[in-house]
Amino acid sequence: MCKKFELGGIKVHYVHMIRGIKMAGVKIVLLAVIATVLAMNNPLNAANSQVVAGVDTSKWRGFNLLEKFTLGRNSPFREDDFKWISELGFNFVRLPMDYRCYTEKDDWSKFRESALKEIDEAIEFGKRYHIHVCINLHRAPGYCINPPEEPTNLWTDEKTQETFAAHWAMFARRYKGIPSEQLSFNLLNEPARSSKEQYLRVFRRAISAIHEIDPNRLVMVDGMNVGKDPVPEFVPLPNVMQACRGYAPGRISHYKASWVKGSDQWPEPTWPLVNVNGMLFGTSKPEFKSPLVIEGDLKAGTSIAIKIHSLSVKAVLEAKADGKALAVKVCDPKADPASWKVIPTEQRYTFHEPAKPTEFKVTLPENARTFSLENTNGDWLKFSAIVIQQPGGKTLTFAADPSWGKKQETWKLTNEGLLLPTKGNPEAVLDDYLKPWLDISRQGETVFVGEWGSFSKTPHPVVLAWMRAWLERWKQAGFGWALWNFRGSFGILDSGRADVEYEDWRGHKLDRKMLNLLQEYAK
Repeated sequence: MCKKFELGGIKVHYVHMIRGIKMAGVKIVLLAVIATVLAMNNPLNAANSQVVAGVDTSKWRGFNLLEKFTLGRNSPFREDDFKWISELGFNFVRLPMDYRCYTEKDDWSKFRESALKEIDEAIEFGKRYHIHVCINLHRAPGYCINPPEEPTNLWTDEKTQETFAAHWAMFARRYKGIPSEQLSFNLLNEPARSSKEQYLRVFRRAISAIHEIDPNRLVMVDGMNVGKDPVPEFVPLPNVMQACRGYAPGRISHYKASWVKGSDQWPEPTWPLVNVNGMLFGTSKPEFKSPLVIEGDLKAGTSIAIKIHSLSVKAVLEAKADGKALAVKVCDPKADPASWKVIPTEQRYTFHEPAKPTEFKVTLPENARTFSLENTNGDWLKFSAIVIQQPGGKTLTFAADPSWGKKQETWKLTNEGLLLPTKGNPEAVLDDYLKPWLDISRQGETVFVGEWGSFSKTPHPVVLAWMRAWLERWKQAGFGWALWNFRGSFGILDSGRADVEYEDWRGHKLDRKMLNLLQEYAK
């Protein structure tokens, strides 16, 4: 069994079993030496696993710069960005690029020297200001996570795969001799829509093309399924690392993002993100029958409503406050067919949805400590959201989780308007995403967060609380990170947030609170 580890800053391999040494004394000495080295370089130690090609990636902290992100934007990188990033205490930039920015129109095998010189210049800026530069193909021949779709398919077309490897071979030749402390290659942004076999074939070919020219070049590969899933097959490869993302959950990072269909209809997010169980089971499902309970300082005049999504045959909803009945709503398509319509389905069961938007809303007549809502008779009812209106306060809308087969829960409504579970981990969505990356890090893989951040429409206090939760986890894991972006709707400059008091800073609008948070974790 072979495994890579760091020895004096160089990635090497050890062999579990030593054969062919006849002198027992020599074998014992060698085993002792290897055991000592392995103890010093235990891959279970996250700090050790974050050193690759002589580079301690756990110290990388920085931003994505978008000058060549799309063909329409194609412009030189700005020296001021590098200068300011360095002055502010950061040391890393990722350059997500569109291959069309540096190739001739209609001929992706011909490279435009003028555009390549602008990339050269960015690398020189990095050297000048002590910033590591990572070149990334955000749009590569045959693939991009964003529209428009490429004319060929990187995963299935042999000629496109050859071209992809040739682009990276070109960069390897051009930048051979620049140490990996200064420059790395991130092969492809957020690969998706491929089988594992296709994924491995494409990236192994590109890695080989690079390392045949420059064996010491540090190469970064995004995990499968949009950077979500690490790939064990890369762990043994020298001078290769993997990258994940920090966008989970999308309901926070991409709230009202124009390019995410339906995100303008999402409830305004909170952190921790609330996933209220959206199923109320009745007497026909006794194993799941249970009330939704909300505890807290519930003032008289507080209204609580659920937006009804669908049901099977019948449900009787009963609301209580401190155990006292407040209201009952009977949902019965058979008795009231005009209010319901059948949902088209191939299943043998008949399901119904409201003929028009319908909610069950209750207003508390007096102060209470506990509110409960239960389906007291019938089968199941699904609701899409719960809406709480506090007297004199804003309306709080929490999306509901339609997952089947779970009992209801008890939630605590805080004075700040947060709905928190009384049991379990409210930040489990982050831990669930991170777990496979922690696991592969313990196997000795180097892991980096190539992109993360939140779009400008998410409430700023929510963004900062969520960012801190991620940053704390990456600090514990020893993972470096690069925010998307530096200037723009995810960044610290000119983000266009409506709820931020910006500071005028060198001709830009600076989000000082976000900067302070990032600097806290950049030390």
